[in-house]
Amino acid sequence: MVFKQTPTVQEYAQSVAELLSLAKQHCGGSRVAAQVLLSAYNGEEWQLNVADLCVLDMDNLTHALKVMTGRALYQREPQELVVDGDNHFRALVQDWKRFHIHNRWKTTCFNCDGSGVDYEDDEGEIEITCMSCHGKGVIAEIREF
Repeated sequence: MVFKQTPTVQEYAQSVAELLSLAKQHCGGSRVAAQVLLSAYNGEEWQLNVADLCVLDMDNLTHALKVMTGRALYQREPQELVVDGDNHFRALVQDWKRFHIHNRWKTTCFNCDGSGVDYEDDEGEIEITCMSCHGKGVIAEIREF
């Protein structure tokens, strides 16, 4: 069991802060932290891929579950619980627009690995806009089934 009792509002707030920090690192768990927070923020526009929770270590999985539980129990949006929350969440929306429902179905660009940036030189010092995705990081290809 990840946590034994219902998280308090303070624990919910602490978990929001921890996941915000993780989402800004752009590491393996960052996209999951962003999805959890954005889904708690506006579930109509941002949805969590539950299978992605498997990427998180136990501490961050616990934070994710506390955010989901806290959001449901206390009916308080996550940005209300941290200092300068509105600005943090606006930045989160910009950093992770790839996971907005209008973009989720699109394929991550294979040339830039979703960054929208390519490099003109071999040393990786001169950045240019990726020509494959035109800087968007995604390619809108329709999959046939």
